Amino acid sequence: MSFAEFITSLRNNDIDRVLESLPVIATDFITMIKLANLNFNRKKFRKLYGLVISEWESLKFKDEVKTLDGVTRKGCKIAFLYRNTLLGFVSIFAILPLMPLFLDIVLPLNETRLKQQVFKLNYLVDNDKYFYPIYFHSVWTSFLAVTAIVTIDSMYMLITHHACGLFAMCGYQIKEMSQSFDQNGLNTDKERALYQQFKNSAIIHKRAIQFYELVNEINQRSFLLQIGLNMIGISVTAVQTVMNLNNIREAFRIFLFFGAQQFHLFFNSLPGQSLVDHSLQLHDDLYTSKWYQAPVRMQRVIYMMQIRSGVPCTLTAGGLYDMNIENFGVIFKSCMSYFTMLLSLRE
Repeated sequence: MSFAEFITSLRNNDIDRVLESLPVIATDFITMIKLANLNFNRKKFRKLYGLVISEWESLKFKDEVKTLDGVTRKGCKIAFLYRNTLLGFVSIFAILPLMPLFLDIVLPLNETRLKQQVFKLNYLVDNDKYFYPIYFHSVWTSFLAVTAIVTIDSMYMLITHHACGLFAMCGYQIKEMSQSFDQNGLNTDKERALYQQFKNSAIIHKRAIQFYELVNEINQRSFLLQIGLNMIGISVTAVQTVMNLNNIREAFRIFLFFGAQQFHLFFNSLPGQSLVDHSLQLHDDLYTSKWYQAPVRMQRVIYMMQIRSGVPCTLTAGGLYDMNIENFGVIFKSCMSYFTMLLSLRE
């Protein structure tokens, strides 16, 4: 229905209505892209889940479990906040069209207040006559779209924080084992045991990198399309907000949508930032350990890990955009530039 509104407004050369329909179309496409990406990469997602299960089953020591669990719990909290906030946004959207009807009962005027839908869509019927069927359909589809978005994004946050947990666990092991080094050397049995533990840490590091590469491979094309659509949605919604400053209720509704779009982009960038931070933290843990007191063959293992951990593990959008907080700020500034351009074109 948003696409029908877009085509009708375009034919009528109604630029304002065209701009109103664009953010809704962008959100619809983002939802479809997320679902399509999940469907096309379902085998790879199953592989990711299998790696998560096998990793948890292979843990033997409580400290390892505690380290991995601490990072993944942080991911759960972020996903919980993200889900509830976006669902809160859509709930407010659902309530706003009912406010005039409520006020007509509580504070009646000499005339009936103007009814307004959740979004200005074209159902090819009389909107006033079929207000309630259109309203319930709009609310239902909005909740379905947002539920799909938060479910897929929450899964992405959790598996990304699992990779972060692997890096944190590897760093913890290195620091703990380095406490056993002695400048006077180690006896043969102790050195053999420590070397085996170092090999296990190197294996965990390798698995963490493989896990990260698989997550990046699955999502990078999807992220590229989503970032582009998010930029369109944010820029156009900002223009709509300015266009409706004389109508407080309408401006508030559009501003909520504007905030939801920014929130979505920010929380899609946040897991990428966490992954960069944890992968670089491992690099710091290796250098701050007593690696210089380790036997030569252990130093070789540490050296190889130092080389790889010096390169941050970055989630990208098509290899063109790094998913992190710094680039979120850059994208937002770009959106404001496009907002200024669109506003000047409209005038």
